[in-house]
Amino acid sequence: MIFAKRVSICAAGWIAMAIGAGAAFGQDADSDPIWVAALERAEAGSAIAQCELGELIVRGPQAHRGLATAIEWFSAAAEQDAVCGQLRLGEFYRRGGQGVQKDIGQSDANYAAALPKVLGLAREGDLSMQIQLAKMHHKALGTKEDLELAGFWYRTAAGLLEPLVKAGDLDAGKKLGNILVIGIGVDRDVVRAGELYEAAAEAGDRAGQYLAGLMWFTGRAKHPVDHARGFKWLFLAAEADHPRSQYYVGTAYADGLGVEPDAVEAAMWLTLARDRGINASKSALKDLAENASEARIQEGVEKAAIWMPVFEREDTSTPSS
Repeated sequence: MIFAKRVSICAAGWIAMAIGAGAAFGQDADSDPIWVAALERAEAGSAIAQCELGELIVRGPQAHRGLATAIEWFSAAAEQDAVCGQLRLGEFYRRGGQGVQKDIGQSDANYAAALPKVLGLAREGDLSMQIQLAKMHHKALGTKEDLELAGFWYRTAAGLLEPLVKAGDLDAGKKLGNILVIGIGVDRDVVRAGELYEAAAEAGDRAGQYLAGLMWFTGRAKHPVDHARGFKWLFLAAEADHPRSQYYVGTAYADGLGVEPDAVEAAMWLTLARDRGINASKSALKDLAENASEARIQEGVEKAAIWMPVFEREDTSTPSS
């Protein structure tokens, strides 16, 4: 149990510190000391480090390595009965199209294997595991649906998050925002959720930019719609190599939502999202092909081939000493 708790907490805290400090931004990916240090420990068998490597890929700084590589590291951790690996595999197998084929059976098997450890950690006061347990009961992930239990754990987590949010913790704000959107165990408040997401977005948080953009662009959970405002945040996240944001930016350019329509830009962003495992981009590209010339689409595809995230552009623009 102690080992499982270390894996769940240490990996999340370590990654947050690395990303918050911009450890992998503006440095050569293969020589980045955060990656190198974790790789050495992961290859020596550390499940914590294996999850750290996977998270560095999933969260962006090492995104170029691809989700298939992240899944290999999460699988290595799961083989050691590490809850962080089991939960990530459950998530990826549930969605499919991001490094693995969709497989509900495999997803449930991983979630079920993680459930006893998640429950134990939640009871010990682990905030992230309380949210995870609520989600598992809410969505029937490795267990039966139980909205009463889901509500209890969402409410418990929300109570712990509130003082953190008041203290200015942006990550806590995103988590509380998610609970307020779900509205199980607490009163739904999508307006406040949008405000919490936007606070993180304004601080440069990529996930916050995506969440805020999604709320304004799509009207998620009946949130007010403002395509231009949503596009602004989604574009910033897309520039930082967030695949789902790239998809929405592509559709915005294709349909002229919040921005002037541009088939070349639409093709570029949708191609980037498709290549990063967002299946919806495939049909969006087909729709685009019916309304734009082949030359324009090909121009966008060529731009996607040479595109690089904003943090890599900053790196290459810095003169070497």
